[in-house]
Amino acid sequence: MENIKNAPVPTATDATPPNSYEKSKAYQDFINVLSQIIEKHGAEVLDEINRVV
Repeated sequence: MENIKNAPVPTATDATPPNSYEKSKAYQDFINVLSQIIEKHGAEVLDEINRVV
């Protein structure tokens, strides 16, 4: 219990990841491909989910 009392209080800035990767070409390419896949197959996936529920 003593460890819990002495633990630092997390802040919102602790949870935010660094933004440097967002500017990389590899990251942008990944996001673009992921967006294309969602646009192409998103409706099919949602239909499958609706059938299960």
